[in-house]
Amino acid sequence: MKAVRVLEYGGQLVFDNIATPTIARDEILVKVKCTAVNHLDLVKASGTVRQILPIDLPWIPGHEFSGVVEQIGSDVTEYAPGDAVFAANETGGAYAEYLAVKQAVIAKKPASLSFEEAASVPVASQTAWQGIFTHGHLENGQTILIHGGAGAVGAYAVQLASHAGATVIATASGHDEAYVKSIGASRVIDYREAPFEKVLQEKVDVVFDLIGGDTQQRSLLVLKEGGHLVSAVQPVSQEEATRHRVSGEMMRLAPAGDVLARIARLLEEGTIRPDVATVYALQDAAQAWKDIAGNLPHVHEMSPSGLGAARRTSHGKIVLRVA
Repeated sequence: MKAVRVLEYGGQLVFDNIATPTIARDEILVKVKCTAVNHLDLVKASGTVRQILPIDLPWIPGHEFSGVVEQIGSDVTEYAPGDAVFAANETGGAYAEYLAVKQAVIAKKPASLSFEEAASVPVASQTAWQGIFTHGHLENGQTILIHGGAGAVGAYAVQLASHAGATVIATASGHDEAYVKSIGASRVIDYREAPFEKVLQEKVDVVFDLIGGDTQQRSLLVLKEGGHLVSAVQPVSQEEATRHRVSGEMMRLAPAGDVLARIARLLEEGTIRPDVATVYALQDAAQAWKDIAGNLPHVHEMSPSGLGAARRTSHGKIVLRVA
């Protein structure tokens, strides 16, 4: 099969032929249609975080994908060859014509989405879902502050929180205000104009931190007693959280097919929507990486799930068309 690989840390992407993977009893062989480009791919390949995010070289990037089931293992009961699916895969591997993946992490692709759109969804949407609901315990009627509301994860968090009946406040740059409000935020604070903790008149129930650094530290000041600070980018000081009488934790994406299936239903209904900026052919992956390299976040702005907190200058994800 054709695949794009990293042969050494810091090396160039190589487009070549390799063996098609074999599957275990609980795995599915997917014929990949599309995959999305994430900042984590670049960071892992650079080797700058090899102590905490090592990869087995040679390595095939790609943590999310859409495609069609080609073959199923003997223990697989919920899918059959020909099913259109999408998923996030923690170890990568989607920059290839075929991918072996566990049944537990995939879901059926929404019929209303193209394969390009579907490939852009799993990583960012599941991180947002798990951040605000699983870890943040957000409920109807509560108020949430989302840092980085215009980013890939932030945009899904805004949509999901708004759909859940929460009041959504987001930080973003001024030129993103209209966009963030259009997807569900009731208020957008321009982080370049004024400190959010000075602007907010009342405290919030949940803070979803996609920025880190000083932004995270100042977020403790705006939480209600008993509130939740969830970060996707760096650990939260337990000493400081206790001092402010709130809970604080750093989350890590745990891809789950059941969560993705719930997200798929919302996508099918049009309740939330994907955002694709550019589509490249798989063999042009190196150019796609160059396009996002200038917006590459610092290491402390990367979550273990690979969802950088980089402030974007444009909306939408870059997608690679494989088939």
